[in-house]
Amino acid sequence: MRPIALAAVLTVVAAGCGGDQRDGGASAGPPRGAQLDTTGKEAALGASTVTLRHRPTGFSIKAPSGFTLAFRKGVYVLKNGRLAMSFSRSVTDVTPGQFGNALLRQLGGNAVAREANPREFGARLDRGQRREAFVVVRDGELLAVTTSSSPISVSVPLRVLRQAAASARGGVALRAPKGRPVSIPLQPYTTPDGLGKALVPAEPGWQFVGGNGIVQGARADRGSFVYGAGINILTPERAPADTPPSIIVHRFVNAANALREVIPKLYGARGIRIAKVLLDRPFPTFSSSAVFLYDYQVNGRPWTGVALVATDTPANYGGLAWFFYYSAIGVPRGTDPAVGVGLLRSWRSWDPSQAINARYQRMRQLLKETNEIWRQTNEYRARAADRQSRDVGCLLLGYYYIEDNSRRYDLPPLPCGQEYG
Repeated sequence: MRPIALAAVLTVVAAGCGGDQRDGGASAGPPRGAQLDTTGKEAALGASTVTLRHRPTGFSIKAPSGFTLAFRKGVYVLKNGRLAMSFSRSVTDVTPGQFGNALLRQLGGNAVAREANPREFGARLDRGQRREAFVVVRDGELLAVTTSSSPISVSVPLRVLRQAAASARGGVALRAPKGRPVSIPLQPYTTPDGLGKALVPAEPGWQFVGGNGIVQGARADRGSFVYGAGINILTPERAPADTPPSIIVHRFVNAANALREVIPKLYGARGIRIAKVLLDRPFPTFSSSAVFLYDYQVNGRPWTGVALVATDTPANYGGLAWFFYYSAIGVPRGTDPAVGVGLLRSWRSWDPSQAINARYQRMRQLLKETNEIWRQTNEYRARAADRQSRDVGCLLLGYYYIEDNSRRYDLPPLPCGQEYG
């Protein structure tokens, strides 16, 4: 019988994990010796242990009597009849919680116990007729991964695995090759009006809405996103006295202040704190724009997110209003990093081109009716919004030079990397 997830351990190491995770929970008691007793439902604990050695790699580990030791592709495998254990070390900067959750996804099955603290992550799960367990412990730049696999009638306590890990000396460490981060599954989504498309999470429980090129989605315990939200915000000086509460009135601010001051008026985010400016002034068509990494709270729970925010001066809108643009993804702090990876992929897949084309066709019809329509603020706003949407999409696709010469000729924006001849 193979030890628990020998291939799975190698797969997780090779795949790596992204994002930021903070683990909480109670740690188990002090480790003690162990000896297998297949007549009980839990391996009996005792002091009968032996030291096993792999001399070619200078490795040694203490294990219950009766085990033998072999070395396979960087993993030390211990066997005793139908009971198997393994020990490996990996050079990685991911947390024990990130590694442990990724290993759980690789293994599948039904998790029957889970223990975690910032230094370690342990779990026990049932897979068919086998009972699997593992403990992941941070040791400097290394993660030590100790696993067991036994018949369903036998349970190896997590403290036995901790004891084995604590006794390990010498040996080799696995180094993960560069690989793609793990992502949640995604599926195609088109808004009901057909004007916006994106890949969105395929997990149960997510809800999606959208229209006019905007795509939004959320699941309270996993994350949220909004792509292409743009609104006109009235200036306090020009707002009518009877402006309804549904219309936002706010002074013109730059992108950073808009994130902190306007977003709480639109969504449930509170206590917004900008952690880092990832990209400054990505859009030359706006007065102010930036991509931010930021922290915030939703219903008292800490979240973290990435937002592309841009603001355009009231001078371009007759002094009555200013334009606010917002696209963002966010996840609860300390949760599955695969969600953040998946939402970034989703963001990059967002396609508002049908909305841009529809607005351009409406504008052309208006121009046929009167040559003065193009001078009106609404027409200017629509054309500016189309160019700005195009710039957003090009940036997300990896184009760092995002201007085109459609502005010079007053024509609709072209696909990324193209210009009018």
